[in-house]
Amino acid sequence: MQFNGTLEMNVRFLSIALFLFSFCLQAQTEEIELVLDSIQYKDPSANSRVFTIHYRIKNKTAAPISFILNPNAIRSNVSSALAWMPSYRLYQDTIRIDAESISSPLTNDKKNKEFIDKMQQELQDNKGNLEAYYLKKEKENRETTSKNILNSILTFEPHESRSYAVTFNWDKNRYVTHYENEYYLDEKTPHYMDLVVILLKDELYARLLPEDKLKIEANATILRGWFQSNKVEINLKE
Repeated sequence: MQFNGTLEMNVRFLSIALFLFSFCLQAQTEEIELVLDSIQYKDPSANSRVFTIHYRIKNKTAAPISFILNPNAIRSNVSSALAWMPSYRLYQDTIRIDAESISSPLTNDKKNKEFIDKMQQELQDNKGNLEAYYLKKEKENRETTSKNILNSILTFEPHESRSYAVTFNWDKNRYVTHYENEYYLDEKTPHYMDLVVILLKDELYARLLPEDKLKIEANATILRGWFQSNKVEINLKE
């Protein structure tokens, strides 16, 4: 069992490494500037800190550009590399902490319960033909994903700059792990964060409906590549 787990981990790391290597062959895109302006926070409870990341994206060129990005979400740098959203990198002083995540989306418990209740009811109603139900759900998920990708195409006019804000929750847990790596977020040590954006296009084709794939293939203004921001201090102290 340990061998299987190690093999799975190695395959995952190799896949991510090959994916990132294809982008490293390209220079960091010069067409776009990413600026992390500030990281604000508030403590709604003893075990919760809410961070709001304020950042800007600027078209540095004299021509319109497009790219696929959901600017209103965020992920850890070690999570799915095929997600079309910014990722954050966390540093403890000068050491990068490659943990799965210190963040979780802000959630509405009432809406979560309503969603779970609805899913449970649907499973109960379709228990006589679960295969057809799962195929239907898979089709719906494919359609939703394809639509979300298409709706995530952003077009910036020459030298246009746009500001965004992303909010997430930290449960104040100071022990974070990622596979064999273990970290302790020392409250006496300064922490920093920067943002990285990987612009995808061809890599998303498998998740698109055929008609949506044709639309994106035909859009020659969509950029591929990567770019990163400056570092800003994030308050992980008590």
